[in-house]
Amino acid sequence: MYYHSINGVQSDSISIADRGLAYGDGVFTTAKVVQGKIQFLSEHLERLTTNCHKLSISVPDIDKIKGEVKAVAQRFELCVAKIIITAGEGGRGYSRQGCEKSTVIISFHAFPEHYLTWQQQGINLGLAKFKLGISPLLSGIKHLNRLEQVLIRQELDKRNEDDLLVLNCAENIIEASAANIFWFKNNTWYTPKIVESGISGLMRHHVLDTLNNDKKKSVEIIEAKITILDNIEAMFICNSVMNIVPVSHFQEKKLALAPSRLVVNRIQESLSD
Repeated sequence: MYYHSINGVQSDSISIADRGLAYGDGVFTTAKVVQGKIQFLSEHLERLTTNCHKLSISVPDIDKIKGEVKAVAQRFELCVAKIIITAGEGGRGYSRQGCEKSTVIISFHAFPEHYLTWQQQGINLGLAKFKLGISPLLSGIKHLNRLEQVLIRQELDKRNEDDLLVLNCAENIIEASAANIFWFKNNTWYTPKIVESGISGLMRHHVLDTLNNDKKKSVEIIEAKITILDNIEAMFICNSVMNIVPVSHFQEKKLALAPSRLVVNRIQESLSD
């Protein structure tokens, strides 16, 4: 870990009464730092604010958070920044009564170098046995209660694939272990609806905006079962740290990398603009 602070003070200790520790009562976002700047910083801060409102968590001073992370990011050429907001300290029990203010945890970490290899070579994607639960109230919120993702990662650690495609218990395609997913078929890109399960990531939004503005490519958001992936031509996963990673093999079937790389080029052009 390169840097860590609690409520603006450099520290690596948190109260055992903090609700983020006790109940996963909080939200977070993870961002990529490139050449001293945090990519999509405004969108990350907006997501934190929106998710705090959705969970009725007191919103801390966002300008203060912004100032701290921008100042720290200038020290690094390439790394990962993480911002956590918990509901703060409270007594035993689920009630938030007595919580006076939220807790802000900021940390900076090494960039996962294997993402660079993945971007060039593509990944081998399998199908997870674990299935996500259905929770419309929490779907789309990047909250701290990530036990499902921990169990998915535990499954992945025992397998040979680079990542896993995850369905929910209604058998609908949702996401990868920590990324959104798109697939290409009949000159159209598709991505799953994020309504009952999963996270709609910031890179997913940028991909959708880019494809919607591209006259040569169309994109659809659909509810889909695994059988829809029969005879697909290409696939990629994405999040705001790994950006876009092509899938070279899905369940041992070889896929084309070129369509995904065209999307990467369009995203880079849009960011340059």
